[in-house]
Amino acid sequence: MEQTREVITTNLAERLCWQVARRDDSRVARRLYRKPVVDGVYPLDAGAWLDAFFYCLRELGVVALREDVRGTGIAREMVPMVQYVLLDELKTLCGMERMNALPEWLFSDAASMRLVGFNAPPVRHGVCQRGAAKRQGPRTTGPIGPEALANNVVKLDWQALEALFTGAIRALAQAGVFQAKVTGMVDGTDLETTAQYEGCGPVTRKRQLTDQHGKVRDIEVTVDGWQVIVLIDAATKLPLAVQGVPIQAHEGLSLRALVTQARTNLAGAARRHKVVCARGFLAGSDLWWLDQHGLRCVVPATEDRAVTVDARALAAAGDGLPVGRRVHTVRHGQGQGAGSERRETEVVGLAGLTTDDHYGTPEHGQDHHRRDFEPNPIHAVVVRTWNGRDYGPGGKPVFLTNASVEQPLPPFDDDDDRRLIEHCCSKEAKQPWDLTHPPQKTARAVRVHVVLTLLMFARATAYRLRGAARETGTEPLGWQRWRRQLLQQNRDQLIVFAQGSYGIFHVAEYAILLGVKRKDVPPGIGTRQEVLARYELAGHS
Repeated sequence: MEQTREVITTNLAERLCWQVARRDDSRVARRLYRKPVVDGVYPLDAGAWLDAFFYCLRELGVVALREDVRGTGIAREMVPMVQYVLLDELKTLCGMERMNALPEWLFSDAASMRLVGFNAPPVRHGVCQRGAAKRQGPRTTGPIGPEALANNVVKLDWQALEALFTGAIRALAQAGVFQAKVTGMVDGTDLETTAQYEGCGPVTRKRQLTDQHGKVRDIEVTVDGWQVIVLIDAATKLPLAVQGVPIQAHEGLSLRALVTQARTNLAGAARRHKVVCARGFLAGSDLWWLDQHGLRCVVPATEDRAVTVDARALAAAGDGLPVGRRVHTVRHGQGQGAGSERRETEVVGLAGLTTDDHYGTPEHGQDHHRRDFEPNPIHAVVVRTWNGRDYGPGGKPVFLTNASVEQPLPPFDDDDDRRLIEHCCSKEAKQPWDLTHPPQKTARAVRVHVVLTLLMFARATAYRLRGAARETGTEPLGWQRWRRQLLQQNRDQLIVFAQGSYGIFHVAEYAILLGVKRKDVPPGIGTRQEVLARYELAGHS
């Protein structure tokens, strides 16, 4: 579906924007008051919103990292690679799904282009005049064409891109965004494409189909694409490590690489102490590897494992086991139909189970049929009642862990939090942040796009967390409510450029600085004298 200007403007409001210019409101206000020539005046609806975001990134130390990005296979660099990165990130912030939308909606916006380093002549005439004499019809608006951006951003050097991601996460850790002990949640999500994408792989998935009579049945479908596997921080929901693999690859093979990458990213500022995985990462050798590296782990057990049957039998028959119970009240309805419901959760802790033969090194698991085989003990948490749903004395869901189960509720809560990863990171990245629209149909383009998109998502999340902690001390609003609030706050703002600086003013302030007398001054702007004093012009009133 074709995107309208309103949709793209809303997406920009819903995300963030940034600038390379330097903000100096007082200096620009003096130029407006004295009426010399300024470089440009633009509405703040598709340009440099939230300059505080860029200032915050400078404070966190992640801005200068872009200067080190390099491209591979570029014979002549007419535009620095950092500007390609800035343009691609601005495209992501504006919510533009397709490269072909750039000339009309972004490249034609002088304010946005000036903020990423292009002044008026390149925006008007382009950075290169090659082929201008042979061109039939008007040239494409903007400093470069959308094909140039797509062709060059995918040439980012992979090691430099990984260093950019690592450096950004490490800078956030050094700034205290993360807690001293970090709990990592690991899960994968499909990035479905067509079979025309180079390097993608097919896989068969089960889907539920509801027919016209309301009957639900399972069907098998074959899909192509990649799998994005993310390790995120449970507290901040920031991605700490990411892997992009073909969709048919086993996600469990990426666990050690993700944990190692996250440890490198957090080195010296925070440390990983717990890893919570999805069922697809259940491999005894990997759980043992985590244990040997001093990491606690929690993972759901599959139905076909002997340890699952053993845990349920012990939970049904055993007395004196540590039990965790929680009761909470759920309110529903309004007015006379309002009511409340008490829902209980009960879990049982089981320590020292020895029926998971593969919990150990790969060589250890190969000897599980020998008489002298000594299994490594592992703990389990069996769920008897979950949010009011009773599974009986033996329970049904079973979670394996190497953490203490004397208090069985904390391991259970860890996995309960892990279920949010699909909504708080993967779903946000796939929908509002357009993770599903790489610039080209190649494996390299997909990998570059995934890393750049999640990196921007991490920066935006860190900015919002930092702002919420400074202003209210409470949890930030959801993305959609925050975006609507952002639209409302900036709809009457103007950005004015003058001699390498810029200022952001309310339209009423702008009119007062130009000498216009207004009767309908909005609340909060103040009188003419107050506006002039605000910008150090009190003596000129």
